[in-house]
Amino acid sequence: MMGDPALRLLASAPLTGGERVLLLGTGADAPILAAHAAAYRECFLHDTTQPDHDASLGAAALVQGKVVCLLGDFPCAEREGGAEDLLPVHRFPAGHFDRVVFRLARGTAQVNSVLMEAFRLLKPGGELLVAGANQEGIKSFAKRAEAHFGDLNLLAIKSSCRLLRMRKQSAQPVSPPEDPHYYQSLSHTLAYPGGSVAYATKPGIFAYRGTDPGTALLGRHLPDCTGRTVLDLGCGSGAISLAAFALGAASVLATDNSAIALACAERNFTAAGVPGKILCADLAAGAPGGFDVVFSNPPFHADGETDYSLPGRVIEAIARNLRPGGEAYLVANQFLDYAEPARRRFEKVSLLAREPGYLIHHMVLAP
Repeated sequence: MMGDPALRLLASAPLTGGERVLLLGTGADAPILAAHAAAYRECFLHDTTQPDHDASLGAAALVQGKVVCLLGDFPCAEREGGAEDLLPVHRFPAGHFDRVVFRLARGTAQVNSVLMEAFRLLKPGGELLVAGANQEGIKSFAKRAEAHFGDLNLLAIKSSCRLLRMRKQSAQPVSPPEDPHYYQSLSHTLAYPGGSVAYATKPGIFAYRGTDPGTALLGRHLPDCTGRTVLDLGCGSGAISLAAFALGAASVLATDNSAIALACAERNFTAAGVPGKILCADLAAGAPGGFDVVFSNPPFHADGETDYSLPGRVIEAIARNLRPGGEAYLVANQFLDYAEPARRRFEKVSLLAREPGYLIHHMVLAP
């Protein structure tokens, strides 16, 4: 973690003590966590993915002081009257924190939501501490933060990163953020053979602006699922899972390493009245296995870079979760080689469909 220059800046920031601190995106960084756990009566450490959360749990066990590890969508201040329809599970009273610490993330909508919620969550005089790299948009964030808080101090510049501090000096923000609708849902549809399903999604989830071409292609080639047990690996908002139920699936387990995506998938299952279950895990770790069929539209990025190790790891995750003779349908970008690792692991491998940029691989495990 401390190889990250932005985290090093956060660790070097002047430490003010108080009742409560909320750490967002700092992961299991030991110096930051230890300092705040010692200085504040309560320390909340938040992550949005299961691997980061697991690391945070390990780090929290090593430091003295009360540390609460949270997994899910970005926390928000409690509302009156249900102002937004996809509020996260982790909600705190307005003015609950003395300090919010944020390692700048990617995604304008997410960043704006943190900016807006930090103002609501902070006590009068409380401070938001943010660090990030120039190429991650820390300069543009600084402009939005100063406009929102009416106060900004540049504490440090090092290794193309900046450390910013904003103080809450008024009861209301000076100006609203550019995009205040992070927690509101968007509605889309996914076509499958013989019909379509409606699903909701939101900013912060893959392809929230519309059904991505890979998912759409997979949806059009889904098989009859009557009576079958299904694993949706890398489920996102759960659209493929909903289509599997519509095609007769007996059960569906939707898994993703993003707790934001899974919260949305679970809401979609409830809205559709289907008994879908969710598992927050990296590549379905901990799934019970023995599924009749696996559907997958896996990611191909890790921290903004193409991850060429993914095909082998995804293929292995699919194979270990299938029953003997089970089959899998995987859609992927055509520049990633899934066929070679699939042939090493499956008895039958074929190309089911091709569209510009995307392929569907069909795989059958040996009986």
